[in-house]
Amino acid sequence: MVAITVTPMVEVLQKYLDAFNRADWETYKATLTPDSVHIEPGGMEMHGPAASAEGVKVFKVAFPDLTGEVVRLMTGERDAAAEIVWRGTHTGPFVTPTGTIPPTLKPITVHATKVFGFEGDLIKYSRHYWDMTELLSAIGAMPGAG
Repeated sequence: MVAITVTPMVEVLQKYLDAFNRADWETYKATLTPDSVHIEPGGMEMHGPAASAEGVKVFKVAFPDLTGEVVRLMTGERDAAAEIVWRGTHTGPFVTPTGTIPPTLKPITVHATKVFGFEGDLIKYSRHYWDMTELLSAIGAMPGAG
């Protein structure tokens, strides 16, 4: 993690990411407003903490050791954007909108950006932009990928 000035917003973001990294879904949900919206590529839009936690579990099933590390963080008054590097190993089934990819046992490193909007000290909105080509190439799920 890079050296970042700690503010209440930054503390919540770190708590949110740490909870995901540990698969601590109760703590993860506690960082979100009751009416939060979480958007992932491929048309995944989740409303509320429970739906958000269930929606992102697909990544922990496919990559149980998946962890994210913030390498750059920009914050505003009520918004933040984090550049995150995700690392893990594809040891479980990866359920995607176009089908399930069986485990390949291949390691991944995926670069992403996540944009957050806050209400009070909680996350109300998040949109995750990640490099799907990088992920699918790493697990050999793209034509010509190793």
